[in-house]
Amino acid sequence: MSALIARVGIPYPGKQAEAYEFAKKRTDAINKAYGVNTELFIRFGGPVGEIVGLTRHASVAEIEAVKRKIIAATNKGDIPTSPDHLFASVHEYIWLQP
Repeated sequence: MSALIARVGIPYPGKQAEAYEFAKKRTDAINKAYGVNTELFIRFGGPVGEIVGLTRHASVAEIEAVKRKIIAATNKGDIPTSPDHLFASVHEYIWLQP
């Protein structure tokens, strides 16, 4: 069963451009290192500058395998992490395609 991850970040006021640049940098690093294709979007309306990254996977097992690699690389400093002042909140949602 294929799956989609939506990673949603709401930047602090006045930090929208900086937050998007960070999200692009992190996304590019993950896409390059793990062969995934995360696409970034900025919300039209709603919280100003809200960012979503969408990634499709063949299965939830694939998500888990990639996430474990990303977490390990992030902990080693190979993947950039967000400074505390950029995002008010970040959430991940996993959607399954029946």
